[in-house]
Amino acid sequence: MNPQQPVLITPVDEHMGLDIARSLGRKGVTVYGMDANAKSPGCYSKYIHFVPGADPEVEDEHLFVQSLIQFGQQQSARTVLYPLSDRHALVASQYRSDLQPYFDFVMPDHQTMEDFATKDGLLRLARQFNVPAPASYFIENLEHLHSLCRQLQFPAILKPTESTYWHTEAITRLLRRGFFAGRAKVIYCPDEKSLIEAYQTIAAHDDRMIVQEVIPGEDEALVYLAVYFNRQSQPLGYIAGRKHRIIPTGFGSASYVRTIHDPELIDLGISFLQKARYQGHGGIEFKKDPRDGLYKLIEVNTRFGMWDGLSVLCGVDLPYLSYCDATGQPVPPRFEYQDGLIWIDWQRDLRAAWDYRKQHKLTAAAWLRSIRGKKMSAIYDRDDWRPGFRFTLGLAQKAFDRLNTNSRSTRH
Repeated sequence: MNPQQPVLITPVDEHMGLDIARSLGRKGVTVYGMDANAKSPGCYSKYIHFVPGADPEVEDEHLFVQSLIQFGQQQSARTVLYPLSDRHALVASQYRSDLQPYFDFVMPDHQTMEDFATKDGLLRLARQFNVPAPASYFIENLEHLHSLCRQLQFPAILKPTESTYWHTEAITRLLRRGFFAGRAKVIYCPDEKSLIEAYQTIAAHDDRMIVQEVIPGEDEALVYLAVYFNRQSQPLGYIAGRKHRIIPTGFGSASYVRTIHDPELIDLGISFLQKARYQGHGGIEFKKDPRDGLYKLIEVNTRFGMWDGLSVLCGVDLPYLSYCDATGQPVPPRFEYQDGLIWIDWQRDLRAAWDYRKQHKLTAAAWLRSIRGKKMSAIYDRDDWRPGFRFTLGLAQKAFDRLNTNSRSTRH
């Protein structure tokens, strides 16, 4: 490995960015982290050199691209780029011709990136390559939605055609204040009335949405394959895991995962991504449908995922594989890993466990048993403790502010 070629992660992030920085930093690679927020917990890592930059989630994407170019111009060597959000990845893909003089990164062509990042594109690919997926309908307008309700089976979920469409301040405010039970990724609609109400409320800000059938079954029916493909669309490494707990329960993201070996999942995921000529970091999620026993496609991430860092504990080390491949160094594929290794995000999993307990799906004793074993913790690390300390302080401050707000409201 050539530790002289640095790495830039953006945004810094307290999950993915830390995992990449810790893996590569411990191997002597210089890791920079570009973020608009200098107080992000990841910025306090001893393995990350913070660089201020624009955020394409809230600012003009050209400012973000210019931030990258300016950084690249200041380096004496080419830099390996890791965009770590859907928006960051799409912008980097769109402006790749401007970035390639300074950065090395591995990703498929831009059309493929857009297809995987958007619901309409993903469903089109699923149909093209015969991958089972939930029944989904694109909503043209309110009248069209009324007609769709005559063929829908409830409950159903409402979601944006691209996840970033719901990252605006107006829609985020609606979701955060509990208007839709706090489910920011999707809106659960038990009946036609709730679906119409949710659509009308969100459509006032952005009407690009689909309605989709709900695959029945518990959350632990969700499985995920984290993988890295080289420029020839050949897998260099992967791990698979089961999402035993997620938050929000039902339609959220993982808070507790265990590695598994499932040949059906691995074959289905690898085959689908290879047929689409995928390259770079990716993750693909399925849910097994108890009605027909088939895995149904839920989503694809076109980037390093929230718990892909578990691969380091597994001995597959996806960040290391991708760094070697991006810099043109030979790297042998790694597909062997141990079952039952745990990834846990403590603060999110405690909240998830409380929700499952209220639903009579988890006891305190069962939760304690579940956390036994070889594990990796999100954010927290003994060797690199400052991000976890800063993150904990932030949680305490939020709790204190919430108590003050509630106290003032009660007095008023």
